Amino acid sequence: MAHRHHRHHYRRRNPLGIDRASITLAAWGVAGGIGSQVLPAVVLPAQNTGFMGYALKIASAVALKIAGDATMGKNAGDGMLMGGLIATGIQIVKDNFGSQIPGLGAYWQSYLPNFPAASNPYGQMATPQFAAPPAPAGASGKGMSGSRFGRSRFASRGM
Repeated sequence: MAHRHHRHHYRRRNPLGIDRASITLAAWGVAGGIGSQVLPAVVLPAQNTGFMGYALKIASAVALKIAGDATMGKNAGDGMLMGGLIATGIQIVKDNFGSQIPGLGAYWQSYLPNFPAASNPYGQMATPQFAAPPAPAGASGKGMSGSRFGRSRFASRGM
């Protein structure tokens, strides 16, 4: 009787199911989300608020899908549409229900189309500059010569 040799084939495991196609779709989604927020702000900045702003953002997402389908392929167009619609949905919820939903108030204002007046390009607010406190009444201009430890070692000796 012949002996059989069993060969074990090791299988490559990917328990999360994240592959190149998922990452590519997510990247196109990010591009669509940014594009659907920036395009209305650049093309029609005066109408980019309220219901008209939401309609412009949805129209931008559809236009990005058409452009993505035509130039980069169906996967790119689908990702751009998905990202644009998600970004618009988040904007609608944030504008209308942001104060009622815990945690949404913690998001920073979006600075893509409009930078805040007193911030740097990273969205960080400038620290306030405080004035020096006024000198106490009766203080002479000679420094801290009347400190609790007597004369300071930094005071000039010729006084």
